Amino acid sequence: MSENNGSHKETDFPSSEEFTDFAGRTREFTLEQYPVPLGYGVCASEDVEGDDGYVFRTFSTVDPFQALGDLRKRIRKLLSVRHLIEQDGRLSLTHDRLRGRIDYGGVVVDGIFLTFDQLAELIQTYEGFQFDLKIIDSSDELE
Repeated sequence: MSENNGSHKETDFPSSEEFTDFAGRTREFTLEQYPVPLGYGVCASEDVEGDDGYVFRTFSTVDPFQALGDLRKRIRKLLSVRHLIEQDGRLSLTHDRLRGRIDYGGVVVDGIFLTFDQLAELIQTYEGFQFDLKIIDSSDELE
């Protein structure tokens, strides 16, 4: 990203970037900036076939480049955690936490689409446990 007398040109905004996930795999994202009522939004969508893949969003009241910096930090942080592992042909949680994106007909976790039936099967192994379901906007910071 280049600077011109301390300001960015719209053409400096990257159209794509690559990041490394928890398994050392390179994932490519298409970047899109868009105006929102109080500032700038930036979205990174993983370039994969179908509806699977990661999607991240951030927002800044200052400029799209601040949102891009926040987005890069968020992507690196969230790609570093693996939530699912396959054992004996079945998916299970790597730890007692599941994060992802709600999609039509299911959820996307670790870039993998799970139908609601698959999600139900996954969490049924925790029968008798308590849970805390928190749904947040995709541009909000995750704990």
